[in-house]
Amino acid sequence: MTIPESIKKFIIWIQGFDHCVLRNEDDVKEKLILPMFHYLCYPEICHREYSLKTYQSETDANNPEIAQIYFATDDFKKQNTNTSLIFVEAIEPQKTKLNEAIEQAKFYSNHFKTLFFIITNGYEIKVFQHLHYNREELVFDLNIDTLKNNNVASKFYNQLNFDLVKNIDKNTASILKYTKFNFIENLIVGNPDLQYFLEKCDFEPSITREGCHLVVVKPKVAIACNLPKAFRKGNCQIEFSSILFKGLKIHLNHQDILGQLMTGLYTQPVWGCRRFLKELDKDNFTVNLGQITVILSKLEATDLCLCVDEICQEYQNLIIEFENALETWDFEFVKFSEVRGFILFSVRQELWELMQQFAKEFDYKKGKSDWHLFHREDISIRVSRGIHDHAFIFPKFYSNLSLLPSNQVNIIYELNDINLQSIETAKFSLWQQDIGVRGTWTAKYTKQWLLDKYIPKVINYYSEKSQLSEAEFLAKIKNYSNERVLIKEIDNIRDLVPYLRDIQSWLHIYVENLAALLLKPYYQAYTNLVRNTDSSITGIDYIFGNLRRVEWKNTPEENYSNSTDWKNLTFKYAIDCLDRQVVRINNSEYENSFKADLITRIFIWIIENGKISFSQAQLNAAKQALLPLWQQSRFEMRYIYPNR
Repeated sequence: MTIPESIKKFIIWIQGFDHCVLRNEDDVKEKLILPMFHYLCYPEICHREYSLKTYQSETDANNPEIAQIYFATDDFKKQNTNTSLIFVEAIEPQKTKLNEAIEQAKFYSNHFKTLFFIITNGYEIKVFQHLHYNREELVFDLNIDTLKNNNVASKFYNQLNFDLVKNIDKNTASILKYTKFNFIENLIVGNPDLQYFLEKCDFEPSITREGCHLVVVKPKVAIACNLPKAFRKGNCQIEFSSILFKGLKIHLNHQDILGQLMTGLYTQPVWGCRRFLKELDKDNFTVNLGQITVILSKLEATDLCLCVDEICQEYQNLIIEFENALETWDFEFVKFSEVRGFILFSVRQELWELMQQFAKEFDYKKGKSDWHLFHREDISIRVSRGIHDHAFIFPKFYSNLSLLPSNQVNIIYELNDINLQSIETAKFSLWQQDIGVRGTWTAKYTKQWLLDKYIPKVINYYSEKSQLSEAEFLAKIKNYSNERVLIKEIDNIRDLVPYLRDIQSWLHIYVENLAALLLKPYYQAYTNLVRNTDSSITGIDYIFGNLRRVEWKNTPEENYSNSTDWKNLTFKYAIDCLDRQVVRINNSEYENSFKADLITRIFIWIIENGKISFSQAQLNAAKQALLPLWQQSRFEMRYIYPNR
């Protein structure tokens, strides 16, 4: 049989290759990888390099490398995860143990969604095939000497050449894998003896916790989580007992946990409330965890959700607990360079420079007065007497692109590593005891201390040297204070609106369904609150426009534009429509976020534009129903949708 010319060229090249000339990773790339893919007929323009440092995970890639990615297209704009073919990582020729590199390559091949990934030290070559819904399969495990064999080289070429690989349909491959999975699943379900045997492999359910390490185990799923502490990032590892996923360990970092797992807690898999879970059919679910996608049975998906509920509830509790303790909720969180913190207010640059100068002059090492409690840390101010750090104050200068004047400086309550480490060294359950005037200052206390004591002292101390008066300095302070009345203290119905707007903004970007549990008292309480509104309210067309969209979503077979004359309806009919929504939500397990958004818009409009007669009991019920829903929206807008 005649060997094709392209395979001949590949064989001639590999048989003439000498791995002994390789000295480092660059040699492996330049002298092996690039020529190899040239002879596998990959166009040079389909090749790109990526620094793995850019995509580094907290659990993987401790030693970032330069990876080679080959794409199916030569159009630079279309070179993405949809067209990625092969991920290649070169490692030092001296490294003979490739396990760490394999784990790293698995992570990044999932990130780039390549069909294959290859790891080589210039002599050993391992080729894995990666397709959705299944573990990686080792296709080739050989060395250069073995590859020089004509038959092996031909097989290598025939399976990895450009024309063949670029024509693999990723979606079709996924379907084939799903069909294989479904066949195995049906085989297990239909064979009681086999099912009994496999159940022997189930995990023993348990929940254990040691400090910030929480492990939750259900029969089909186990999650080991390092919980966040003092605004540090946590992570977790997920394993399955199924023989189909034997050896699979899925690592999720802090952002994965918040962005994928945190929504839809305590809801059933079939409700469509969880971001990471999609129903494939009545017995199976597609599950996206980090960069890995698997198919789980209904039982496995249920156990996964139960584990996630335990882990994420505690994860969320700790974040909320820390923000509550440091009184940071009312301030905008910012992160730039290596700084993390909360904006307290802004001042003129001249005032900030005086604040720095005062801190330098009154360093705690230079005297023992009540004001010798500072230490300069680069451009920040460290409030400390040397025994304990109270707070770290950091400036953020505005650029010319800012909407505020360029001479304004944001004052940041910094989450400094030094201070956080002192909290972390405390026993896990006792760290809050350090919060207070004699210990770690809260953001709220720090702000008041700066405005009421420190800044007036600085201005007074330098009053003769400064060209501006105290009144002029204080007038230039932009205070980011929260003007809202606390929910528990609201007695004016319009004070509810800012909180309702927060909830509406959250619902507007919430793409999943919501559990009906929180919405039931909310719908009921606010329908009762606005029930006795003067019928002359303006904007009745806006109210009915939103109600029409809600009810059309409920009963799409009805044509409201023809069957109902919406323009002639009264406000009483609007309340009847809202009452129908209350009945509907009380008989529902979950709610579409779009409908909840529309109904919230209606409540806001009526409260802002109507003359409402209400009782104290109705107002109290409205405040009680609002609080848990608003707290959930506040948490998710801060941590799950930070870039919206």
